[in-house]
Amino acid sequence: MRYVPIDYAREGDFLAQPLFNEEGLVLLAKGVKLTEGLIHKIKKQGYYSLYILDDISHQEIQDMIKPEIRQRTTAVIKKIMHTIPQDKKLLSNEAREIQRNMKELVGLMKIITDEVFTQKALVMSLVDIRNVDNYTYAHSVNVMLHALLLGISVELNRNELYDLSIGATVHDIGKVFVPESILKKPGALTDEEFQEMQQHTTKGFSFLKEYTDFSATARIISLQHQERIDGSGYPVNLKGDEIHLYSRITAIADVYDALTADRHYRRALPAKEAIEYIMGASGRFFDGELVKAFVSKVNPYPVGTLIKLSNGFEGIVEEVNDFTYLRPVVKILTEEGKKVTPWLCNLLKENSLVIEDTIYKLST
Repeated sequence: MRYVPIDYAREGDFLAQPLFNEEGLVLLAKGVKLTEGLIHKIKKQGYYSLYILDDISHQEIQDMIKPEIRQRTTAVIKKIMHTIPQDKKLLSNEAREIQRNMKELVGLMKIITDEVFTQKALVMSLVDIRNVDNYTYAHSVNVMLHALLLGISVELNRNELYDLSIGATVHDIGKVFVPESILKKPGALTDEEFQEMQQHTTKGFSFLKEYTDFSATARIISLQHQERIDGSGYPVNLKGDEIHLYSRITAIADVYDALTADRHYRRALPAKEAIEYIMGASGRFFDGELVKAFVSKVNPYPVGTLIKLSNGFEGIVEEVNDFTYLRPVVKILTEEGKKVTPWLCNLLKENSLVIEDTIYKLST
């Protein structure tokens, strides 16, 4: 299977991953054959990319966690955020409902943390396909998963990972108190709007402190995830180790997932470009040692990625070489713009070749 912007999906392709509506119910099942009408409907539902199976892609990419667990977690986060009133104190019944949902969330975090912890060799390969209107909830799940992998890389123990997973999942809960017009604004925020956006950190932290029994280290993530190593972040311009480790981890996970997600106002960046941004901000915005660990856990060219090589040949990633993600085994499909009998090229052994670009269709 391979990941494509929806404009590259074609009639006759097969859906390789199910699509869900805003309520977490299956909108289209895996294996559905796409038609022009279905592709149009998928676009209207707010999906700008998807995974397909076609005549050049056949291998599957496994998600880090079971799809049903991902959907349950996304649904619980949505329930929690929809229960919180924007402009008044919680009523007692609202507080009880949130506490019930928070308890369910903690249970899911234990399931997920245990599952990821027992598979320490996991790397990020699958891009989560999400409805743009469900961005905040799906983003929370992805940030938690990325943070867990990074936490494992820096050898946090299982209890520390539980704390990290909870805090990373609710890192953006304060956005409930930010107007939708600001959250979804396609252009640059005004100074006044940016000041209001910044308050999501302090308001989220205050909410968690008042209405949950989460540990101080889990709660601190909501307050500090927008701080930056050089002191240019917010809300209080902390620097370096003044920022808690869990917050430094979540900051990287947060930005990476935001860059690789479709939004109303822009399409997702390829993983390689997002990684390059993170690396470029190492030591300035992000902890340099954590960036190194993070990069080792991200595969920018997973199986099924269509690529163009520096010699102009085009092909699809067939196999990933361990710990050398930039040098996969590629099935060559075209040479000099012409289709050829497919053959395998192991970039680990072809030192003169590099991957020049990710593409979404062949030139022929």
